[in-house]
Amino acid sequence: MESDIDRARRELEFARAMSERLWAEYHEYAKTLDPARGVAGAEELRRARECSDWTHKVYVAEQALFVAENGTPGIVGTHGDYQCLSIVDCDISTLLRLCPDVVLGKDLAITSIDSGTLILTDQEKSDGWWTDDRAKVFTGMSWSRPEYDECTVAYSPRLSSIHGLPNETHDECCGGFNEWYVFEQPVPPGEMEVFVNWGGFRLYEPNYQEWADRLWDQLMRLGAESCIVDGNFFTFATRNKALFANVLAAFATRP
Repeated sequence: MESDIDRARRELEFARAMSERLWAEYHEYAKTLDPARGVAGAEELRRARECSDWTHKVYVAEQALFVAENGTPGIVGTHGDYQCLSIVDCDISTLLRLCPDVVLGKDLAITSIDSGTLILTDQEKSDGWWTDDRAKVFTGMSWSRPEYDECTVAYSPRLSSIHGLPNETHDECCGGFNEWYVFEQPVPPGEMEVFVNWGGFRLYEPNYQEWADRLWDQLMRLGAESCIVDGNFFTFATRNKALFANVLAAFATRP
């Protein structure tokens, strides 16, 4: 009888093969299209959706294999003092509902909301949220100078509730591609690199090792307690070992 691990490994191999084949076919098909077409046609959109669906199946299968091998609620890893949990089909609201202590009594620095900048409302400014022109957001490249986005980091006051945060008050936050950093003490404004907009970014994926190393370096440089990267794949990382244990336990028992 096939074991759970063997089945998960077979399903991952199949998902990867299908994803690679479909993306190769899509790129060949795209070469036949008019580069000045402007708007994607129905067939192009259908092929792109099919490719994206199989890419997501790869993420699901990667997690299923790790869970089968390790009995964890997602893909778990470590880097120095930091521990991380990567999980499919999760978002910031779910994390905060399961474990409010991730942010309660702490300060946030938000580098991305729906791939862009968090535009503070008058109410948020009144509540103590703030930005600073020195707090630029950039995308790092190993082969060139940083490319600065038209974004600045948004900073929160000390948080006393998980309600009224951008995941509840900004509709664009529901679209994903959000990146939050959590601090035990207020952090001075400064440049920060954003990682969530790299499609498919996963800390455990060897093809993203360079980006993962820069994320770890940023966490240590800033002295952040935790970070939340909510993109194609959801990742929570923290150096608070008790908090990480609580997060693991909460995800292990969630319905």
